[in-house]
Amino acid sequence: MRDNILDKRFEGKAVRIYLIGSKEPLEGVVDEVSKYEVGVRTPSGPAVVFRHSIAYIEVSQVEIHGFSSEELEDVIITPEMTGSEVTVVLQDSTKIVGKLSKVSKYEIGVRAGDRALIIPKSSISHIIFQEL
Repeated sequence: MRDNILDKRFEGKAVRIYLIGSKEPLEGVVDEVSKYEVGVRTPSGPAVVFRHSIAYIEVSQVEIHGFSSEELEDVIITPEMTGSEVTVVLQDSTKIVGKLSKVSKYEIGVRAGDRALIIPKSSISHIIFQEL
């Protein structure tokens, strides 16, 4: 079982991290990933982002390919729901409309138009499914 979608496989990949309470994203290349932190090389210098401060992460469409198949316990949203059309409402009332593409213990992956987003479950208020 994967705890996070954003893991070591993203090292060396370009990301745009939207932080809670900030309008401007942090852009850079993932340098290092741990359970609670993400190291990013930015034009301003290296930065360490704490996962609890992330609203969502924008990644390349190809980075969220295929479907989840991990076994998850004690959750309602399971990999079997991938492919569902959803509206994800964040804690700050931001709405993200798209297709559920990946599910892990602490994050979901959503394709929203031409963007692929990794959203920490801790940033989500609720998710509305369009007919399962």
